[in-house]
Amino acid sequence: TPGWEHDAPRHWEKRTRKDPRRWPGTAPLSEPESQFLHAQMDEFRPQLVVSIHAPYGVLDFDGPHDPPQRLGRLRLDRVGVFPGSLGHYGGVQQGMPVVTIELDHALRLPPEAEVRSMWRDLLRWMDVRLLKDGALGQAKK
Repeated sequence: TPGWEHDAPRHWEKRTRKDPRRWPGTAPLSEPESQFLHAQMDEFRPQLVVSIHAPYGVLDFDGPHDPPQRLGRLRLDRVGVFPGSLGHYGGVQQGMPVVTIELDHALRLPPEAEVRSMWRDLLRWMDVRLLKDGALGQAKK
């Protein structure tokens, strides 16, 4: 993320009040999971990134294209793009749409019928927004 050295620590201090769960690390890509995701995205150049997260219970989206308005019962509520986040890197910098399914609980999956509904809605959105619009393969190189 351009400006990470300034923006990430400032965001952590001001917006999260130094919440240890949201610590941005010591430098860009300083965390092993960030290094892994960066390498995978750089090598494979996905046309879509789907992230499963918790505990906000909403649908988040970063990047080009019109976002899905809902997946199952989850409604679109853009959480925001944070310095160094997956949404900022993939959606803003690389032009890869990032759909983040924010579950209610990290330790409990939704009922099976709800999961099926989310995937059905995601596949429908992909068909309309990515396949029919010809957007596949348009991520920045």
